[in-house]
Amino acid sequence: MLNKPLDIIKLVVKKGDYSFLALTLSMFLLPLSINLSTFTLIASIVLKIIQSIYHKELKYGSKALKHSVIIGFVFLVYIIINSIIQTNLRHTFVFFEKQFSHFTLLFIIPFIMGNKKENKLPFYALLIGSLVAIIEVFALSVINKIPFDKYAFLRFLDIHHTYLSIYLLTLVNLMLIKLLSKNKLKINTKLFILIIISLLFWFVFSLDSKASMVIFALLFVVQALPKVNKKNIKFHIPFLIGIIIVFVVFNTKASVNYEKALDFRLQIWEESFKIFENNPFFGNLKSSEKDLLNYNHYLSGKYYFLDSDLNSHNQYLSFLMKYGLVGVSIFFLFMINMFKKVNVKSQKSKIREFLGWTVIIILVFYIENLLDRHHGIVYFSFMYNYYLVAVENEEI
Repeated sequence: MLNKPLDIIKLVVKKGDYSFLALTLSMFLLPLSINLSTFTLIASIVLKIIQSIYHKELKYGSKALKHSVIIGFVFLVYIIINSIIQTNLRHTFVFFEKQFSHFTLLFIIPFIMGNKKENKLPFYALLIGSLVAIIEVFALSVINKIPFDKYAFLRFLDIHHTYLSIYLLTLVNLMLIKLLSKNKLKINTKLFILIIISLLFWFVFSLDSKASMVIFALLFVVQALPKVNKKNIKFHIPFLIGIIIVFVVFNTKASVNYEKALDFRLQIWEESFKIFENNPFFGNLKSSEKDLLNYNHYLSGKYYFLDSDLNSHNQYLSFLMKYGLVGVSIFFLFMINMFKKVNVKSQKSKIREFLGWTVIIILVFYIENLLDRHHGIVYFSFMYNYYLVAVENEEI
């Protein structure tokens, strides 16, 4: 069975696709070490180029990946041309590394990915790496006698809790699909899945992550509601009541005031939207996002934001203010590409899994500039193309 990791590794080695093995290692290291993950990702890209030159052809894992590469490339070209027009060639060259270079991964990662079965390897590597990260930080917290919280992850692994949370929520989404599938699972398997989900819920709870708690609840609603019927409603009601109780406890524990938590973001979003209104079609690439916001904060008299070094904390507004409606429209082609790949061969479970992942992305985009960091852009580029190939369910 090619679904087994060892069989997939043997197949990849037999094909001589060492670039793909490097990608798998990079995904495993993503939650554990940003430096090692970046190094192995670069190694994967270099190996892919060497393999392509040696075989004298560009090989893609599936037809869908070709289209993804094209969209990602067009998006980056638009940004570069737009920047040159708004500023000049020298300014664009100087700003490229810090402002635009990470978007190269939108077309590089699909280029180094494999087919549907092979892509399971780096997918599970990411999930396992995330679990290893929790165990490692927990052990280091005990050894160093410090609290096991979100600050511990910043200290030991230099990863923000939001990024680790979305990796784990991806696993929760997968586990819910397995648990609620039509396939009859053994009692031991169901119990194991419930334990994993419960542990992940406890972990998110302990991080005091408001957004992650909301996403956790929404994933349950999105995946469970379509499955509710007269026969199993008794099974779902206790879970729903349990989630409500936990939310009440969470709000009390963390003293959560969601309006207060959004207050500083709302002020930043207000200035972001003003920048977007100044050039709604092509955005503003004359300065970095933070410089644009700081200037607007100054004009609005919000001097307390000048030393904050904050971005827009909203991926939608970030794209609108920097790249305009034209740039956002090009990026939206990724979603159109996904919907076009749905066909009679597409597995319903994979479509549901993708929809759950979309819930995660939509909400995280609302509170963070996910694509501005290595932890975010690599995750998004890989996961989008993972589901793209899985939904297409077709190989070249």
